[in-house]
This record gives sequence, C-alpha cells and structure tokens, in this order.
Amino acid sequence: MSLKENLHKKIRIKRLSQKIASSMKEVSGQRRVDKEAVGELLKLTDFELVKARDLVLYVRPFKDDIKEVLVFDNELPIYHSTIADVAMRKTPHWKEMFNIRNIIKVLDDKDVVVSKGRESLDRISAVALAQLDFSFTREDLERMLRDAQRSLQKKSAADILESLALFSELLGFETVVTALEEPSIQLFGKLKLADEKAPLYEDLVIYDQHKQDVLLLQGDFSPRSDWDLARLLRCVHGELPADAEGEGVFTYLVKLALQLQNQPGGS
Repeated sequence: MSLKENLHKKIRIKRLSQKIASSMKEVSGQRRVDKEAVGELLKLTDFELVKARDLVLYVRPFKDDIKEVLVFDNELPIYHSTIADVAMRKTPHWKEMFNIRNIIKVLDDKDVVVSKGRESLDRISAVALAQLDFSFTREDLERMLRDAQRSLQKKSAADILESLALFSELLGFETVVTALEEPSIQLFGKLKLADEKAPLYEDLVIYDQHKQDVLLLQGDFSPRSDWDLARLLRCVHGELPADAEGEGVFTYLVKLALQLQNQPGGS
C-alpha cells in the first residue's frame, strides 16, 4: 500500500478505537461494547476468525503452540493459551467438570488472561497499527503535496481537511482546542509540552473553512495564553502576516517530514 493508504488506515483505526471506547459501559452489572465496530477493527489486524464450540474467537500466533486468543464478547478478554483451553474454560462440557484441574481453570483464569475491556482494545489497536508501513520517499511526499495543491485550487473543504489530516498523522500533529468562539477555524499543532492545565504546541496550522485559508504560525503556542490567542486572531483576520500560507504551509510540512526522516530512527 502507498503511504497515503496507510495513513488513511491509521486514521480509520484511531476513529474506530475512539468509537469503541466511547461505547464501553456497564449496564445492570454487565459490560456493553459496540461489537460491530470491534469486528471492523479486527479486520485491520492479523487476528483470524475461529469458531470453537459456541464461541466466536479471533486468534493470532503468540509463542510456539500458544496463541493470542480474543473471545468476541462484551468483555473482550484476551488469553495467551490454546484454542482448546480457552474453549473449555468458557464453555465447559459437563464431563470435563469431573476433573478438579478443569474446575480450577474454569473458576480462575488469571493465569492465562492478559487483558479485558479497554486494555484489550488498546492491544487490538496496537496490532492493527503494527500492520502498517509509514516509511516514505520524497516522491510520496511530493504526491501528497500535489494533492494538497489541487485541494486548495478547488477550494474543496473536504479535500483540504483530508490533506491536513494526512500530514498531521505523518508528523504527529494534534487537533488544538481553544476557548475561542470561531467555529470555522480548525487548528493543528505539534505537542511540545503535555500538560493538561497548560499544554504547549509549536508549528500551529490554521484552517479557516469560511475563507478556505490555510495559515502557519511558527513558534510556541499555548491555547491558555491570552497573548497567543490574540496573535492567532490577528493572523486569522489579516492583521498579522502568517509565517506561511496556502501551498507554502504544505511545502513547510513536507520539509518537516524530510527532517523527521533524517533523524535517528526516522523512516
């Protein structure tokens, strides 16, 4: 797959994970989860569907004869065991319960369960992401740049946002939330300091859907700083020049990606 296809899959994995996480709840003492979304996420992994007794399992290799086995139910338990062992523990036949060891296994599965619920979701998401290749060449970036240029020329909000989302995933940019009441403005930045009370970003990309403008403000930006917010508004309203705009913003993002590639451990 191309870099663009892999980035689209990464976005899909993250959205599915968020959807599943938000669906997780406990009702009348029982867990509930969006199993349809879980099924979609599992299709993006190397887990294989297996049916054992009346169970729906998803299985992938782990070590030697031991498998990583997900039981497809509302708790999403993941076992490191064999398919036969998991099937016996979850749906034992009455004859098997004459064996004291089997009774112990049915009553206590802590020796083989490695995760449940949100932890299992995180494991599944990690497996899905591990299937993707985010290495790239200059040609890959130039192709993404041309797509962005076309989206700007067409003034297509959907295509501009797609390009911004792809570059954000590639560079590790996040959506930046502020207290500004500017619904047409979307912000993306590289998290520099993770602090819930006062996060700090750099290389702030501004998209004004009303004007179809894409702007760049370099340097640090804090969504809690009145000075930074005033600077942002002045830039949006044309009172302060941006460090780059339009195609220049995407050219800058390509430059950042190439710098990232040249760092130790880069693509």
